[in-house]
Amino acid sequence: MGVIAPTLSITSNASTASSDAGPLSIALSLSATDSLSVDQVAAKIIDVSGTHALLWDASDYAATASAGTDGGFVYLKNVHATVNIMIGIANENLSSDDETDRLMTLLPGEFAFLPWDMTQDLYVDANGSGTNGLETWLFIRTNTV
Repeated sequence: MGVIAPTLSITSNASTASSDAGPLSIALSLSATDSLSVDQVAAKIIDVSGTHALLWDASDYAATASAGTDGGFVYLKNVHATVNIMIGIANENLSSDDETDRLMTLLPGEFAFLPWDMTQDLYVDANGSGTNGLETWLFIRTNTV
């Protein structure tokens, strides 16, 4: 068993600040941290394209995942300069405007860290092609079956 300690900090100036004005009338300082037990780690840097592809196959890590108990944590970062990257839960075009199986769109430079129950696969799609466009890490909870 190993431990990771993710920390998220969000700060902004008040909207009245003379430089780098924030979105609120007050300054914001939000911070959250956790200590997570994990026993496996996997990482990929993948090429993205306008063709959807399997990103993380749940069955590779949990044969019979129990939502809320098994699973892990997924880190995703769009490292491409111009391509938008879509993440979803269906093996289909995730880049259409009305796509209901899309979980998120990562604009260039954006990232996400989220829990994943491993009850569905994760897929990737993009609005263009990009070599080494998506960096992703998977941290699997300790005792995931």
